[in-house]
Amino acid sequence: MAKIPKVPKTVLPKPPRQAVPPPPPYVPLRARPVRPQRTNLPNQQSPPHPSAQETPIAPPGTTRSDRLKQVWDERPRVSDIKRLTPEQLSAPTHQNRMNKWRQWTLFICGMSAFGMGLYGMQIYVSLTTAPDENAVPDDLSDRFDKEADGYDEKVSMAETMLFLNSRRKALMQKVRGHVLEVAVGTGRNTPYYPTKQCATVTLLDSSAPMLEVAKRKWKETHMEYFSRVFFKHQSAVDPITPPYGAQDGYDTVVQTMGLCSTNEPVKLLHSLEAATKEEDGQILLLEHGKSHYEWLNSFLDRTAPNHALTHGCWWNKDIGKIVEESGLEVVDMKRYNFGTTWWVELKPRKGMRKQLEDAAKEEVEVAVQKSWSWWSFWR
Repeated sequence: MAKIPKVPKTVLPKPPRQAVPPPPPYVPLRARPVRPQRTNLPNQQSPPHPSAQETPIAPPGTTRSDRLKQVWDERPRVSDIKRLTPEQLSAPTHQNRMNKWRQWTLFICGMSAFGMGLYGMQIYVSLTTAPDENAVPDDLSDRFDKEADGYDEKVSMAETMLFLNSRRKALMQKVRGHVLEVAVGTGRNTPYYPTKQCATVTLLDSSAPMLEVAKRKWKETHMEYFSRVFFKHQSAVDPITPPYGAQDGYDTVVQTMGLCSTNEPVKLLHSLEAATKEEDGQILLLEHGKSHYEWLNSFLDRTAPNHALTHGCWWNKDIGKIVEESGLEVVDMKRYNFGTTWWVELKPRKGMRKQLEDAAKEEVEVAVQKSWSWWSFWR
């Protein structure tokens, strides 16, 4: 029996390949518009969510201060709100904008109230547990050795509330040439140094732990200038030797919050005068002390012993009287914060540098002679 032939298969031609379109250009996530939320109501378009508005991208050269200024200029004003209609006032975009600014206002007010309450509690404790002034030792340097690591955190809130950071920054803009900073502490002036105006910088403090923190902070802040910075561990009352190139004295001597920590403030100013260049040298001080008002001075006097035991400084000293007793020429003097913050610019007297150096040498010779005895022959 013959086989039935098979029907031949028909091979269909393959369709031509279509060109794959190129991928769309990449758009940053921040610049992508967000789709409005859908609602279940038919034939009703819901208003876009406030977060759906495109966030403007700042131009490349915009600084942080410019961005903050732009945000501040966009704050809701009373004059603008009065021009809005009731529908615009109830719009989600306007409500979201108002809520954002209310949150920031409440947060700032809450933090300020918390800080003031905490500070008031510390003052109350100081007043109720105030020790006798005679019980406070003359040498309080061990307080700085113990508080070196946590000193910045302890005083940061108080200095921020008193606007001392801006005072420090403005004071440091005046430094130039060979600079000596006395009582440097943990280096709270370090971020404000105009290094391009400084030939060398000498940082001096009697507390080794605090000077170590200042050294670490300077290395992190001004690494490129670290080779021209000298660290001296000594008392500012002792004679200070300037670096090479500044044999006539330092061009600028800076001290912030240092007179309160020594029991010989006049001698300290004389030591600073002896280290300053006589021709055009300058001494810049930022101190805290007595106020314009007697009620505040009485409060400072009552709390001074406890504050000295805790922080190592007397905040009720009369800075003006100390400067007057030193005899230095006053170039400028300003007072802030009810008169408790003193800004003082001094100028060294002509011929006093040589006299003060000779007097310091005589004191050293007298101390050596007193330490000599006939037992030296038997050594």
